Amino acid sequence: MEITGGTKHFMAFGGGLRFCVGTDLSKVLMATFIHCLKFRHFRWKTVKGGNIMRTPGLSFPDGFHIQLFPKN
Repeated sequence: MEITGGTKHFMAFGGGLRFCVGTDLSKVLMATFIHCLKFRHFRWKTVKGGNIMRTPGLSFPDGFHIQLFPKN
């Protein structure tokens, strides 16, 4: 078996025997941060992308670009 380098896919919290113990906490913290960003301080508009591929994690093959506008 020949190893030619790393994969281009990233699984944020690993998997298998070395699964990250802080996975759920970090997901809750990121969801809280995005909620506060979106609903308290900014509004956003999708510029391009947004096609979601549901694999073991979420993947955006075309990227997900947004434009932020401050709330008045």
